[in-house]
Amino acid sequence: MTLLDRVFLGICALVLVVFAGLLVATLLGSEVLLEWLAAPSFGFDGSLVAIILVLLAAYLVVVLARMDARKYIVYPRELGTVRISADSVESLIVEAASHISGVEQVKASFTDVVNPKVILKVTAYPDHNLGELSEEIQETVKSYLEKTVGVVIQEIDVSVVGISKKAETELHGIT
Repeated sequence: MTLLDRVFLGICALVLVVFAGLLVATLLGSEVLLEWLAAPSFGFDGSLVAIILVLLAAYLVVVLARMDARKYIVYPRELGTVRISADSVESLIVEAASHISGVEQVKASFTDVVNPKVILKVTAYPDHNLGELSEEIQETVKSYLEKTVGVVIQEIDVSVVGISKKAETELHGIT
C-alpha cells in the first residue's frame, strides 16, 4: 500500500469519525447537525460534502480493485518470508502432468493453501488406460509438488474431460 493510499484511507476514517460523532451528538440532544441541515447555505455545503464523499468512495473502490487477491503459500524463514503464489503452483502442476505419457492437455487449479487440494482437468490420448493414467498423474503431481514446493497435497482430483482425436504415436509421427 502506497503512502497516498494510507493518506486517503486516513481521510476516509476521519470523515467517518466526524459523521459518527455528529450523529451521536444529535442522538444525545445536540442540534448542531440539524441546524447545519436547515441552514440556507446547506445547498452549497451539502454539495461539497457529497462530492468529497463520492470521490473518497471512488478512491476506495480503486484501492480495493488494485489489492492483490492471489493466494500464497507462506514460508517464514530466518531471513524473511517466502511467498509462492497459487498461480505458480498451478503452473508447476501443469508442467509435471504434461510430461506424462498419455496426457495431451492439463488444466489445474490449486485451492486452499492450508489443506491443499489440486483439481486437474485432463485431455488424454485414446490409447491409454484412463484409470492407470489418472493414478500416475496423481502420484507424479504429488511427488513433484512435495519436491519442488515443499507442499504435502491432501487430495488430487483428476477429471478426464476429453479424449484426443489422435493417438499419441500419430502425433509424434510414428505410425
